[in-house]
Amino acid sequence: MTAFTDEGAGSPVLLSASLGTTAEMWAPQRERLRGRRRVVAYDHRGHGGSPTPPGPCRLTDLVDDAVALLDSLDIASADVVGVSLGGTVGLALAAAHPDRVRSLVTVNAPVFADAPGFWRDRAATVREQGMRAVTPGLLGRWYAPEVADAPPPLVTDTVAGVAHLDSEGYAACCEAIAGTDLRDRLAGLRCPVLAVNGTADAVVPAHHAELIAASVPGARHTTLTGAGHLLTQEVPDRFHALLTEHWTTTGADRKATP
Repeated sequence: MTAFTDEGAGSPVLLSASLGTTAEMWAPQRERLRGRRRVVAYDHRGHGGSPTPPGPCRLTDLVDDAVALLDSLDIASADVVGVSLGGTVGLALAAAHPDRVRSLVTVNAPVFADAPGFWRDRAATVREQGMRAVTPGLLGRWYAPEVADAPPPLVTDTVAGVAHLDSEGYAACCEAIAGTDLRDRLAGLRCPVLAVNGTADAVVPAHHAELIAASVPGARHTTLTGAGHLLTQEVPDRFHALLTEHWTTTGADRKATP
């Protein structure tokens, strides 16, 4: 059973985390949203409290996990927000199950694997050496330099949590990223989409957000100057303003029954 948090009431929001993080990465958004929305944040398989099913993992499996969670909570559709892998899952969810996604916000989300070999090698590394083999350097990869140089507690806890993840679950998600290519699915998306990227992101190049905006009908692209990969933690107020504007524009922020 997928581990999740479920807070607040109103029109539901589904928060899908990045590779290597859990629902706790969403603390700033959960705090800001739960007073007026139903906020569900969850852990990908092998992350946090979610178990690692046997066998290989594909992006479609991660989509199935999200659908099963929505079904278990009797949520017909939600506004989906995803960072990195979570944003990729959101795109695939909107493509495969358009009725489940009212709107989508992606943050530094890859549409395809720029370097599949990197992710396969990373999977092999954690299987052989454990999670601590990939934790050095994460501060610099995930956060802008000024944040990495003086990390607040949430950032420190997020990075420290990587060492405690299930290595097989993490490796399986790495392999799911390596096998991902959604370029031919983007034109079929029909929900309102906002693609966000940070100029200090050292993980996912900006061309992915640009591709989403250019390929999805009506999609918009916003760049946050100086923000890193996990910008939802770095600049929560700026990001919350983007969410509010997107949902207000698309009508997703209206009161609704799940």
